[in-house]
Amino acid sequence: MGNILFSITLGILSLQFFTFTYRINGINRVMYNIPISIFEAAIPLVQTSENPTIYFDKQYLEEHLTSYMDKSIYKYTDNYSLKFYYYSQSNFSLCRTGYCDAVEVTLNAQITLFDSYTKVARFHIQQN
Repeated sequence: MGNILFSITLGILSLQFFTFTYRINGINRVMYNIPISIFEAAIPLVQTSENPTIYFDKQYLEEHLTSYMDKSIYKYTDNYSLKFYYYSQSNFSLCRTGYCDAVEVTLNAQITLFDSYTKVARFHIQQN
């Protein structure tokens, strides 16, 4: 009787651990596999000035990155949030203008009732 109870408990715990790690790994894969084309497309290329400024279009980037997350992360969690922090690449200070050349994206996802997952990814524009 004790062996049966132990086996059932071990089976349930194994299933719970599998589900937990499946969700964490899935969310991690979604975050690491963000298509770089989303960030490339968020850089406006048509400018009228002689000295063009290279920067991220905040509205375009946020809309398309949120859309990508909505399509990719739904298998692993129902509740997540994205936070964007735009900064200047030269001195890592907060970018207060509309011409920001670096962004930090923070993903906070609720995995279970008591556990949440937070991941930060930084992207910046560099010269080729």
